[in-house]
Amino acid sequence: MKVRKGLAVTAVVSALAIATAFASLISNPIRVFRTVVAFLTVQQGTDPLQYTYHLRDGVDLSTLALGTAPTSNQVFAMQINCDSSQAFLVVFDKSISNAIMTVADSTSFTTVKQQVFNRRKLTAGNTNDERFVAQFNMVPTNNLAGGFLTVAGRLHLDTNGCPTALLIALDKDPQDSSFDDKDVTDTEQDAKVPDTYRAGQAHFLGVVSAISSNDVGGVSTNSWLVPLGHMSFRRLLDQFNAVD
Repeated sequence: MKVRKGLAVTAVVSALAIATAFASLISNPIRVFRTVVAFLTVQQGTDPLQYTYHLRDGVDLSTLALGTAPTSNQVFAMQINCDSSQAFLVVFDKSISNAIMTVADSTSFTTVKQQVFNRRKLTAGNTNDERFVAQFNMVPTNNLAGGFLTVAGRLHLDTNGCPTALLIALDKDPQDSSFDDKDVTDTEQDAKVPDTYRAGQAHFLGVVSAISSNDVGGVSTNSWLVPLGHMSFRRLLDQFNAVD
């Protein structure tokens, strides 16, 4: 009987542990926002020794990660936990409503929050704001060899504390000019669909290690220095629980 009692207690403890883990997952839903990116890279040129400058966007990052140009349904996006504890930069396929490739994942995501009063709101209840500084590591895959991005910006939060998109007319912050946070014009494959919602804005810097063909018929890894770039977090593409 003692053995059976011990087994019963163990089973109850295990069941409680599983239930707690499950509750933790479903209490922290995930949201995916279309993310428009624009950045200028500085790269090494030769003959003569020189800098070369290239204006790039989210399609360039998606192409590196996929190893081929994205389709019209494959767009750059940010996937973020409801509590802003972790985020991913991904290639999101709108035709299947799913992320198909991780471009970068956050190793840290630090936030400060404030309550916002007297705002005309999309939904009932006060909507809060948060500012964040996050460190992302690029995930080596296909023509993306590695790198990192340090991203600093702001997000709107709904009454549950989850990142949310507001009407663009309501997405204003007096410190945007001080921090050089600004909207990014969408020139990518889905630009024909105008955005009316925005979850926030950010700026970033870092290094992207890209694999490309060279002049002798082989491949080489090149460093894209990113002194400054901008991100605009636009409409909600998807939301789901971590167990989905």
